[in-house]
Amino acid sequence: MSLRDGETTLKVHRLVADPLSLRWKIGKGFEGEADGEAFRFTGRSALRRSRRSVTYEGPTIDVRIVPRAFSLRLVARGQEVGFRSFGNQWHLPNPTDHAVLAVCLFEWAGLGDLLRTPVLRDL
Repeated sequence: MSLRDGETTLKVHRLVADPLSLRWKIGKGFEGEADGEAFRFTGRSALRRSRRSVTYEGPTIDVRIVPRAFSLRLVARGQEVGFRSFGNQWHLPNPTDHAVLAVCLFEWAGLGDLLRTPVLRDL
């Protein structure tokens, strides 16, 4: 995957794009490497919106995707750096490599349903 000036290598072990089985496995998390730096990719689904999130973290990595009123927010190191609009398009004005990788993993794995309320998701 090429990002900005150079090449960024992303490896995630045992992650498959199957939303049904992934919903149960994402809680334990998946290990991976981004340019040789280890990270952990996890997700939580809960009835309360404030407890739902997808996290991409490592020694120098702290990126979270969290649901807000009517959209998803991308938070890196405590600062909001982007959001996904109603049209399911991400808006990242000044993205870091890790923010882009987190969004790519999130979309590729199909984790959008994980952040929806379980009451509506499981109907």
